Amino acid sequence: MSKKKQRPASPPPEKKKKRPPRRPPVPPEISSARKHAAYEMRVLNPRMTYAKITEKLNEIFPDYPLKSEHQAVEKMIKQAEQEYIEAHQEEIERIKAEAGVSLDFVRREAAEAWESSQELLKIIKKKQDQTVEQILKAQTGDAAFLKLIKDSAIEKAKLFGAIAPKKVDLTTDGKPLPAVDHEGFDRSMQTLADALTSILERDDSPKPES
Repeated sequence: MSKKKQRPASPPPEKKKKRPPRRPPVPPEISSARKHAAYEMRVLNPRMTYAKITEKLNEIFPDYPLKSEHQAVEKMIKQAEQEYIEAHQEEIERIKAEAGVSLDFVRREAAEAWESSQELLKIIKKKQDQTVEQILKAQTGDAAFLKLIKDSAIEKAKLFGAIAPKKVDLTTDGKPLPAVDHEGFDRSMQTLADALTSILERDDSPKPES
């Protein structure tokens, strides 16, 4: 009898590497709460970087930590912002309309104040309660009113999206961002108020004869 050829022994099967356990899916209520918490942090503290927001979110929701400090948080904030806009669209449009009307008022009053600042000014010189000389002096006009007219027009254009807002990078490795100057418009408004007060106080003064 012929001997049967023995087949070579097959190598033992390689052991499959164990995959790390999958992270449990984030429950919808946690996802929503985390998203709105990120948006609230960004609104209340615009200088807060995405890295810092990520750190705070992981403290609040330790069972569902975030690994990314930019993409995930930025996406959350944009989603929450869009949801807020959609939920308050009617109110937002009303606020924008009121702000637009206010800016129109500022620009109109500034234009009238600019014209008044160029009017002839009557200077009356007196001696011992007797008028001895009257002088009409032309004024060059207050340039602050021109700036206020320009500023109010620009602010309205920004309000209604005719001018795109400047893009600010808030992911600068945790470095503090420069402070935003919110006082410029307030100073212009105060200039207008002071000028209007001055004009009203001159209403009783003698007008130049034509």
